[in-house]
Amino acid sequence: MEDNYDNDYITLSENEYFSDEVTEITPVPLAKKKRGRPAKSHGKQKITISATEETNLESLSQISNDSDPNVTAKPQAKISWVWDYFIKKTNDKGEVRAYCQFVSKSGEKCSANYKYDGSTGNLSYHVVKHGIIPPTESNLSANKLKTALSSQSIVYDQKEKELSTLKWILLTTQPLSTVTHKAYIDHMHVIDPQYIIPGEKKLRMMIARSYGYNRDKLKLLLKTAHSISLTTDLWSSRAKHGYLGLTATWINKNFEIIDVLLEISYFPSPHSAKAISEAIKKAMQNWEIENLVVSITTDNGANVVAAIRDLTPIKRLSCAAHTLQLAISKGLKVVKDLVLRVKQLINFFSTQKQIERLIKVQTDIGYEEPLHLIQDVSTR
Repeated sequence: MEDNYDNDYITLSENEYFSDEVTEITPVPLAKKKRGRPAKSHGKQKITISATEETNLESLSQISNDSDPNVTAKPQAKISWVWDYFIKKTNDKGEVRAYCQFVSKSGEKCSANYKYDGSTGNLSYHVVKHGIIPPTESNLSANKLKTALSSQSIVYDQKEKELSTLKWILLTTQPLSTVTHKAYIDHMHVIDPQYIIPGEKKLRMMIARSYGYNRDKLKLLLKTAHSISLTTDLWSSRAKHGYLGLTATWINKNFEIIDVLLEISYFPSPHSAKAISEAIKKAMQNWEIENLVVSITTDNGANVVAAIRDLTPIKRLSCAAHTLQLAISKGLKVVKDLVLRVKQLINFFSTQKQIERLIKVQTDIGYEEPLHLIQDVSTR
């Protein structure tokens, strides 16, 4: 590395210029005279100057070096180790920039570059990110290196813990407000005092970024399919909000079944055949699979059946489980009165008092795990 330093120049007073006496010359630094690092003598040197000699500052320095064999020139500044991984280039704007030349094991070249102003601090810290340990003779002290590596480790640990927190929230369907609860904050502080718990806003941003990243990857995966079969269903939440679910299924070249959830989108009323048809068309366009879908599996609802009819030439397949449930429901009609009495019996054991009596009886009989009654669901 070539550092830019102000040189140490020799200055003489007016009396010293015209004295025949032996003069002791002491280097005194002058700000911003010339660039470069001149040769520097070892200790103070005695130089005799005649009053008739007209000597300027540069020639006097040369006389000092040439006349005394004991004066040795100081070697050039040592080039920093970081230039093993960087090169300097001047861009179109006239700025001197340092371009990283590090190549990973996979053959990918780093594209980072920094404005170079004579300091290599940012460059050395960047090289450390690549896992390179600076040589012991470098200008980066052991303390600075330790701090750099420690700070990088802290950053990576923080990111890993944030992702783990987000994964826990999503897989356990926790509300995002969990991270703001005092009990949770106190608990995490005991587990890891250095962990900075992300707020709701950051978690939302992480979810959005993750969705965008995985959405692009899923689009590329969908394009590898020769044909796709969709499955769709309408359902309502406990808050009575309508949603339309859409999944895609296909067989890859290794004869493996690939099944992915494309979306569960809010679906406002009315749930008419036209509205369902338009929603499915829009979803296929968004995922760029209009020409790949050959069939859609649905339940036997009249509105859904009519909706798929408008998506010709896509073929509708009836859900086997839903059709089987309809067959069972029709088969139970012959014992309608018996089914009604069973339902009434189940309702009788729905109160706390009767549930406790039922459990006690089972315990007395010898049941290891008491059984509970559940009411049937008409569609399942």
